[in-house]
Amino acid sequence: MLHVLYLVHDVSDPAVRRRIIMLKAGGARVTLAGFRRTQERDDVEGLTPIDLGHTRDGRFAQRLGAVAVAATRIGAALKAVAAPDVIVTRNLEMLALAQRALQAFGASTPIVYECLDIHRLVLREDVLGKGLRGAERLFGRNVGLLLTSSPAFVRHYFERYSQIDAPIELVENKLLELEPRIDSMPSAALADEPWKIGWFGALRCRKSLELLAAFTRKMEGRFEVVLRGRPALSEFADFHGFVESEPHLAFKGAYRNPEDMADIYAQVHFAWAIDFFEEGQNSSWLLPNRLYEGCRFGTVPIAMAGTETARFLERLDIGLVLPESSATALMEELSDMTRERFAALRGGVLAHDPGTWICDLADCRALVARLERVAAQNGESLGHRRLTFNATNTSRRMTETSSAIIIIPCLDEERHIGGLLAQLRPSARRLGAMIIVADGGSRDATRTIVAGIAAEDDNVVLIDNPARIQSAAVNLAVERFGRGVDYLIRIDAHGGYPDDYCDRLLEEAPATGADSIVVSMLTEGSGTVQQAAAAAQNSKLGTGGAKHRLGAAGEWVDHGHHALMRIAAFHDVGGYDESFSHNEDAELDHRLREAGYRIWMSGRTRMTYFPRASLGGLFRQYLGYGRGRARNVLKHRVIPKLRQMIPLMVAPTALVASLAIMHWAFAVPVLVWAAICLGYGAALALRAGKPGLALAGVSAMVMHFAWSLGFWLQLLGMPARGRAA
Repeated sequence: MLHVLYLVHDVSDPAVRRRIIMLKAGGARVTLAGFRRTQERDDVEGLTPIDLGHTRDGRFAQRLGAVAVAATRIGAALKAVAAPDVIVTRNLEMLALAQRALQAFGASTPIVYECLDIHRLVLREDVLGKGLRGAERLFGRNVGLLLTSSPAFVRHYFERYSQIDAPIELVENKLLELEPRIDSMPSAALADEPWKIGWFGALRCRKSLELLAAFTRKMEGRFEVVLRGRPALSEFADFHGFVESEPHLAFKGAYRNPEDMADIYAQVHFAWAIDFFEEGQNSSWLLPNRLYEGCRFGTVPIAMAGTETARFLERLDIGLVLPESSATALMEELSDMTRERFAALRGGVLAHDPGTWICDLADCRALVARLERVAAQNGESLGHRRLTFNATNTSRRMTETSSAIIIIPCLDEERHIGGLLAQLRPSARRLGAMIIVADGGSRDATRTIVAGIAAEDDNVVLIDNPARIQSAAVNLAVERFGRGVDYLIRIDAHGGYPDDYCDRLLEEAPATGADSIVVSMLTEGSGTVQQAAAAAQNSKLGTGGAKHRLGAAGEWVDHGHHALMRIAAFHDVGGYDESFSHNEDAELDHRLREAGYRIWMSGRTRMTYFPRASLGGLFRQYLGYGRGRARNVLKHRVIPKLRQMIPLMVAPTALVASLAIMHWAFAVPVLVWAAICLGYGAALALRAGKPGLALAGVSAMVMHFAWSLGFWLQLLGMPARGRAA
């Protein structure tokens, strides 16, 4: 069992309690040590904290002195503690104390730095700010992993100032929900005036309080504000007096997280997800707890334009975003609120998978598994190359291997996902690679299957992909799990793979020096229609002779089916373009080549693809492919290859055939095309002795026509309807 020493700045912080719950639920044993902000010395989740002293909120000098005193006695305080496998430190002052703790346990114990806020002092450009950043870099020189809760913290602080040279793990402030709730669907009882805005959590923003007071006064009772949590009294002249003087504001005290969440959010319509406390800095970059908590229970979030929270809501197309911080802007956004409008706003929130908002048992296990890997590496960076035995070589020669993550975008793949994971898990464990299944909101049993496997295997993680498409799934997985890792391996949930597929890719990448490795595809089917589609896709008639469809013997290419990519190259060109639902791989390959990166077609392994099992599904798929190819042509101003230009004429030829009522000659081109396709299918059937393969000609016709139609519709600016299959 992993032993975690958790050093915290405030043992009474609710976020500390949540993290302890996560660690224990994930299977870790936790020792808690830290400062307290209150006189009480209560246990936290059954743990008696090791007391390092008393600090005061907002008193930087006092906290600095308390840290200095604690540094002289932390060794004695931890004397009775068994050596931990990893030390997790919350905030900068605890990172400094961790260096002293190492003297008690040995310098080899790895440190994980947890930073969920960027304090305004470290952002100053004076001597104090530069000194604090320098101290963070100094104390963070042996950090093995950085835990943070918002990608904006990484962009605007850690990367900008080059603070921590370590892999980064994004652990969002999601609501803990370790067991499925019986009352998981929020109550619809509240649906009329007075509309209530809930501001829950850390109440530290005086500007928000004054804005909400001014707004509710102007609305004359149509809106009320409910405040709950822990007010930072140092930030208000008289918090309780101010609230009591306002007729439409009510403070209802503290609450337990997560136990009270359903009850308190059932009493409000909207969640205030705005914080001006450190405007333009930390408050603009964070993704607050109340964002996830409120959405979990169907309340409509309100955010401020230009913040990371607003970008999050805009990406999901939910909530309300204020253009400016004024009571007038809030009135313009909310004054016309009706039952119907609220129902639509609330419905948009509830339409998203609960996994977007909650941290479940699988997430807890994934976090502990991540810490276990840090402990196993003895504090070294995940990106560090290591020497291992190549089990496939009888001479047991030493080979250099690299770290990787395996990413599986999926949607409604209950027929394939279980078997696919069973096939990949042995090699993933052998290679030390995490498997990330990015689900786009499956409505079948896919999520249940993956969650069940993840509960048994810490190496498998299920994440939610709100954007649904594959390009977004890979980008999201790399953003969350790819820092410090050498390669990503992309797996198609609708495919089959050799048992040594990942091994071969990771051997071939350093051997060739390739930045991306692509593989050839062998298409197979089980039913008559699927077998016919497979035969068409395996033929030159169906694919025009694309190398990745016909196999290769190892060569440099322009494009192929994505298998492995160096994450540094992936990041350098910006990852997948998420506006592409199809053909995103060819678009990325173009940018890779433009940037000077090289693509290698593997001759050592390949994958098996299972095509659509109906002609309708095949049509929708190739309609999307055609649109994607046209978008590539328009974006990069490239001329389609000859093998692509020939089928482009199919849709126009079919259109011309409609003029056959005027003269039979107009039908000749389409009849010739149909005869070639049907004749090819008949020849395949005769050669294989399988009459059903004659349908391959029909499948090829569907593929040609849909691809051509999609291309021309996109080229002519015709909008797509719905999501292509």
